[in-house]
Amino acid sequence: MKSPLLILLCFLLIFSCRQEDSSTQASTKHGNTYDYYPKANIYYDIEQKYYLVFDSLQDEWLQKSTLTTEENALLDKKFLIANPSLPVYFDNDNHRLIYGTALYSSSEEINKNFIEDSLKILNAKKNRIIQDSLKMQNAKKENQKEEKEKKRKRGFKKFLDNIFRKKEDKSSSQPR
Repeated sequence: MKSPLLILLCFLLIFSCRQEDSSTQASTKHGNTYDYYPKANIYYDIEQKYYLVFDSLQDEWLQKSTLTTEENALLDKKFLIANPSLPVYFDNDNHRLIYGTALYSSSEEINKNFIEDSLKILNAKKNRIIQDSLKMQNAKKENQKEEKEKKRKRGFKKFLDNIFRKKEDKSSSQPR
């Protein structure tokens, strides 16, 4: 008897929670047109006449009817966003990337930065190639020195080296 009653109670609780969620979503109206201020990272709903500001302390977007003087000072050039996905701040990363770069970079500056970055990459690759070739040359010189030392050792020194050298050296020099 307890289990059907418990199941019924759970369904009622879930159903009531869903109704509350839909009522809170419906009470927040969203417009179809926003002004976006990339320097301040603030949206303004033109139709509903409110601002959307990100509060980093609460880690959420807040709806405001007016802005503080600091926020007003940051408002600069704006971009019109028509028919965005709702809520508009879901695409905030894309908006910051698209409109922030377009706002503060001219095409000449972008081309200049592209060329500079490309040259930096090429220089880094060139330096890596040079370093690798120097390492190879140093390794060759070391190998040549070792070979010369092996050739110099004759007679009794060579005999002692063969007896007392490390096991790994013996295994590498034995014919297979």
